[in-house]
Amino acid sequence: MVLVRATGIRGTVLAVATVLGLSLLPAGPARAGEPLPAPTPPTPTARTIDDVARGWRAAAPATLVVGRSVQGRPIVAHRQGPATAPYVLLVLGQMHGSEPRGRDVVRAMGALAPPAQLQVWTIPTMNPDGAARGRRTNARGVDLNRNFPYLWSSRYSSRALYYPGRASGTEPEVRAMVAFLDRLRPALIVSLHQHYTAVDLGTGKVRVWSLRLASAMRLRSVVVPCRSGPCSGTMTAWFNHGHPGSAVTVELPLTVSPALAAAYARSILRVGAMLVPPAA
Repeated sequence: MVLVRATGIRGTVLAVATVLGLSLLPAGPARAGEPLPAPTPPTPTARTIDDVARGWRAAAPATLVVGRSVQGRPIVAHRQGPATAPYVLLVLGQMHGSEPRGRDVVRAMGALAPPAQLQVWTIPTMNPDGAARGRRTNARGVDLNRNFPYLWSSRYSSRALYYPGRASGTEPEVRAMVAFLDRLRPALIVSLHQHYTAVDLGTGKVRVWSLRLASAMRLRSVVVPCRSGPCSGTMTAWFNHGHPGSAVTVELPLTVSPALAAAYARSILRVGAMLVPPAA
């Protein structure tokens, strides 16, 4: 499987061209005896991009290694529901290795059956090295939620808890998630963190989903601050900027019992089911 990193409109065009086997390199003048270059392919439309995503989902296995960590640990995604279901919910259990309870929620989601028109993807952790050590950052000391290629900032040193890396997108965990999300194109992402005990309110297209999740999960809906200062290089901001879907940050409590994890899983699935129109 070829993973394609794509950000913004140009990146999306490159991703689609790669999937379709097209070349977007400018063609130079033909030399004597050479065939004329093929016409430049048209810019893919949003519908074409969605068609490619649907085809990729239909062909993808139900369990998929989307990439590997700095130390070689797999980052694994699991699908529930039919591969041809048109609506997609993704739940990320863990971004920071010191915030483990989202993995319990993801585990509880594995026992639930999504509605027929919805496929649910779960990733227990995108930071398996940090999870193994119980620390926030990855094995290189990078805060993965400051390393995504949108609004990246270099304001913190390598000794800081929120160190963003030497540049945006340097970490293999982030590159794997960028490529996977560009291909999957979920309609809704729920990214689980700890332990502010709230749903990040968000703005624009995100707010309606934030309010729905807060109501279903019985959590307050507020603007969750970044302790490192203005939020920069986050996964949700990157996704919300360059994709039609919505990504919401949910901050779980410090303590999550098995019963509460199961209740949160049911609530997230109930909100995800709202992606499916009543007539579908």
